[in-house]
Amino acid sequence: MHEHEINGRTGTLNYSLRSLTRIAAVLIVAVLLPYAVPPVYDSSDPQPFKGAHWWNPYQEVHGRWRRANFHAHGESWGGVTNGAQTDAQVVSSYWNAGYDIATVSDYQRIADAADTIPVYEHGYNVGKHHQLAIGARSVVWWDFPLWQGVNQKQFIIDRLRPSTELISLNHLSRLHSYTVNDMRRLTGYDLIEVANGRVATEDRWDAALSSGHPAFAIGGDDTHDVTDPNRMAIAWNMIDAETTTARDVIEALRGGRSYVVIRMVDAPASSDVALASLRTDERAMTVTLTGEPAEISFVGQDGTVRQRTNGLSASYAFTPSDTYIRTNVHTTKSIVFLNPVMRSDADGHRPTMPALETDDLLTALVRGGVVASCGLVVWLMMWPRRGRVDQAR
Repeated sequence: MHEHEINGRTGTLNYSLRSLTRIAAVLIVAVLLPYAVPPVYDSSDPQPFKGAHWWNPYQEVHGRWRRANFHAHGESWGGVTNGAQTDAQVVSSYWNAGYDIATVSDYQRIADAADTIPVYEHGYNVGKHHQLAIGARSVVWWDFPLWQGVNQKQFIIDRLRPSTELISLNHLSRLHSYTVNDMRRLTGYDLIEVANGRVATEDRWDAALSSGHPAFAIGGDDTHDVTDPNRMAIAWNMIDAETTTARDVIEALRGGRSYVVIRMVDAPASSDVALASLRTDERAMTVTLTGEPAEISFVGQDGTVRQRTNGLSASYAFTPSDTYIRTNVHTTKSIVFLNPVMRSDADGHRPTMPALETDDLLTALVRGGVVASCGLVVWLMMWPRRGRVDQAR
């Protein structure tokens, strides 16, 4: 082989390697650089609910209970998201099953199925860090496709806030997408998907509540096929809304006038127990049910079970160490999760989500470190190799 042919092939190979190296450098920088955007949030110790009064989300219920599902997937994005039916077919299936409110939560897409509340599931990342945007006005496309820490998760919540009425954190235990430690710090959301099908994540809920975050429960099937009996009409919400309009339903969810039901048996597709009332005063709370006798559990700070009672009514006397008390109801056929009553200030107002401050110095250091890392990648992967190739010529 002639020398010029060898040099030609060597030059072509060097050019190809240089091109691949530059592409790799661009991809690495594209992955790293977004991590320079979120601030670093202050890791101050969380504070439990405080106050001499108790706030009760069920104090003003009207008994107009609506059955609802917000987490279901239809066909979208050319079948990539694995929905087996059209959005309209999903909604129709829930109405036929006796639901009053049925929505479709396609990934990164607000479904156009008629007469539904605008909902979509946000997130396209490997860690399943997903959020449900209920009452969404537009789709937010920002995400971190690979690793997410608490700063990235908080940043996404903050990005979603202006474009939707309610934010739910979805399937928290799947791939440990939201850890117990995350829930002690994250703020600015409204709901926690305590029940994803038959999978419950009470530990995350209790971590949030124990840290003074007034998050309410939501449940959903997360179905991709409404003909699957293990993913259809399994977990749902009972909502005390005056009508099924988006305004009334969102107002009730925001105020905690709802509860979650998980069906634990193949049939029936409805619950065998329901909430009649939950009353509080400064000394105690009383839960009254209708339906089958049940085990009523009162759960408090750090997820500790304070009391268990069998029957259709139970009272619990508050202790000075109680910061919140939530109620679980167990029968042979279903589990019910009621929203918590929480300690409140002197005026008896509903507790609010605590603000999360940013650490400006640490934010500047992290951002500088990310940018410097990107520059180092470019220098190592592109310029030295180019210099060596030029010298060889």
